[in-house]
Amino acid sequence: MANMFTVASKEFSDIVRGKRFLILVIVFGLMMTVAIASIYLRVIQAAQQAGGVAMPRGFLGLAAYNLITTMSYFAPILGLALGCDAISGEREKGTLKTTLVQPVFRDTIINGKFSGAFLSISLAIVIASLVGIVGSVLTLGITPTGEDVTRLFLFMLFSILFAMTYYGLAAFLSTVSKRTTQSVIISVMLWAVFTFVIPIVASLVAVSTISVSIRPFQNATRPFKNATSRQELQRYVEELRRQSAITESIQSIAPNYHFTRIAQYILQAYAGGIGARIGIGGAGQGLEGLRAASILQSLSFAWPNILVLTISTILTFIASYMVFTRQEIR
Repeated sequence: MANMFTVASKEFSDIVRGKRFLILVIVFGLMMTVAIASIYLRVIQAAQQAGGVAMPRGFLGLAAYNLITTMSYFAPILGLALGCDAISGEREKGTLKTTLVQPVFRDTIINGKFSGAFLSISLAIVIASLVGIVGSVLTLGITPTGEDVTRLFLFMLFSILFAMTYYGLAAFLSTVSKRTTQSVIISVMLWAVFTFVIPIVASLVAVSTISVSIRPFQNATRPFKNATSRQELQRYVEELRRQSAITESIQSIAPNYHFTRIAQYILQAYAGGIGARIGIGGAGQGLEGLRAASILQSLSFAWPNILVLTISTILTFIASYMVFTRQEIR
């Protein structure tokens, strides 16, 4: 156990003192600063158009969307950047072989690697998130409530889990790859597929499978006339629901989808609202329902997605563990 803590401490120290870690935290902080500035400008513009309306008090209503969007890109990149050379980098430097000559078991090394990465990722996400939160408080003049603080803490916790999912994937690729460049290329390709390709493919499959033949307030015989009956509207909603079900089924392959769902529920983007019930909608829909959803209810909505990310992280760790402990080190 002491050896594992030694490996974890060294891994944590190497990561935190490295340039990659510093650059990632600074870039994310700048992204959050730009996002806060854009919110501020939109709020000021809306206030001027409305004749000097006071700044809204809802903290998550202003900050949630930017937190979710920014973290959905930052967490995977952070995990991949720290994990792509976890084993292959040590192998290329020759330090892995030197370490194994010492009385250190292989499981101690892999356990220490993951533990050190967990601490580093936690530190990066906490620092970067606090930049956005404190910036919102100071710039927008809004104060989070006790419930807001709890939800933000849960959001950071699940962001760490999301980043560890990608770290586990990158560490596994680093373990099976002979060179770091190979693991980097494959990791980036998988991230691109999960982030961009799968959502596009899911939308195309859904649209081609279920065609929405009726539009509200419009039909083929009287275009642009208020001719939508109750039955037509129900049919339209049902077709949208079926499209959404197909899209979500395909997108559920990617960990990004599960993190986004968790974040939306935790930060009350549409938990319990109309969008959640019919499978459509976004951050602005179902306001009455989402305000009625407690933290426990939000967690109950999100638990399947939390389970998927947790199992994915554990499986990547087990796979890396099994490969590394049986691998011949030259």
